[in-house]
Amino acid sequence: MAEGAAPLSTAGGGDRLSTLHDDLLREIITQYLPVTEAARTAALAKRWRHLWSSTPLVLRDAALLEPARDALVPRVLAKHPGHFRAVILHDCRLASLDRELPGWPRLLANKHTQELYLANRFTPNQTVGVDTLPHIPADILRCGSLQELLLGFWAFPVDLSHGAGISLPNLRCLTLIMVAIRDQDLEHLITACTVLEILKLSGTTPMRIHLRSPSLRCALVGLSRVEDFAVVDAPLLERLVLFLPGKVAMVKIGYATNLRVLGHLDTRVHRLQIRDTVIGSIDFDTIASCFNTVASTSTVIPSVKILAVAVNFGVLWEVKTLASFLRCFPNIDTLHIESALHGPSITANEPSGEHHARFWQEASPVECFRSDVKKMVIHEFRGDQNEFQFLKFVTMNAQELQSLHVVLQEENTSSTDKVNETREKLQSLQFQTGISGVLLVLPKEGSLSRLQKATDLTFDDPFRF
Repeated sequence: MAEGAAPLSTAGGGDRLSTLHDDLLREIITQYLPVTEAARTAALAKRWRHLWSSTPLVLRDAALLEPARDALVPRVLAKHPGHFRAVILHDCRLASLDRELPGWPRLLANKHTQELYLANRFTPNQTVGVDTLPHIPADILRCGSLQELLLGFWAFPVDLSHGAGISLPNLRCLTLIMVAIRDQDLEHLITACTVLEILKLSGTTPMRIHLRSPSLRCALVGLSRVEDFAVVDAPLLERLVLFLPGKVAMVKIGYATNLRVLGHLDTRVHRLQIRDTVIGSIDFDTIASCFNTVASTSTVIPSVKILAVAVNFGVLWEVKTLASFLRCFPNIDTLHIESALHGPSITANEPSGEHHARFWQEASPVECFRSDVKKMVIHEFRGDQNEFQFLKFVTMNAQELQSLHVVLQEENTSSTDKVNETREKLQSLQFQTGISGVLLVLPKEGSLSRLQKATDLTFDDPFRF
């Protein structure tokens, strides 16, 4: 025993753990012991005998060693007599479950499972389709006790029209990763989850995603396959985070009066539609043509307070699209700009920096800069001339700006001289509010961390560094 450590046993020979309240012991068993060790606590003493069997099961397959995992997962599910709090199978062995425990999906429902993660093995060359992925057992969609459900690498072969066969009245968080499902079935699934608050979609097959939900508060949507994304009717939606931009996609914002956080809009591939007006132009065949549409007063989303936009400042039509996007959000309090970088084929025929400077000099004022933007962050900054042209526009128009943070990524920093030069240029800018820009050199945040923050509603600003 380490010096100064308290003994686990008392003077009378009893152990201190056994003196704790049952509820605390159950918490120790479920949160700090692998499930096999938790089951063995029944043999410690009479005091412990009933605890594991009366504690809602928490099973995580990652805590089970190979090669025993195949046999242990169905055995634990079958032998635990109580309810299931959480079954987390990040490497679901479907063949083993079907062989050792037929009817396991119905068992999960009967045991009142609250949290369920089912992710299949997926090989790099495997395609996402109804014919290539295992079919989701229908009973999973009838597990009425579920509050959180994650499905990875599954297919929905059944018709979910009108919510047939779906009974998820308590589901508050739904995550679908690399799932094959028809457009209309995804809509029916979301609609059938009547208290759903958080939705996460990544790598799903629908090319059309339309959100209708009276309860949804947060949506995290990967758009790598999507061509048509719309918030049709989501009156409680507070946060919409779009990631993995792929093909050209229409992003439509309909009835979302509570929308406060939106990003990342991508000037390269997103076309923003508000009511009947489309803002943005994507045409790689006529890349020199520029987009000049300005949003009218009837095409604004006044509720948005935090906005994130990705733009390549070296591409003039993207810069013009950025200005048009910003005019749609007159009440932004915090603005995040990600300075994106495209390949040489995109920027080869771009106009010179003088054209960029002239555009910002001649651009009409952007309402959010004049009256609302108080905090601004430029991510992935490189110190290029066109980036500074935008910052000069900000200096002339931002009348309420209280802080500007410019984040220079470590991997983009060629030398200390480059950092110092960028800092000097930044400090030379004269803002109307008398502030000075702050240059930060930071490592790039991992994708997993960014996505976790995106759906954590305790983070007021999911895009902050």
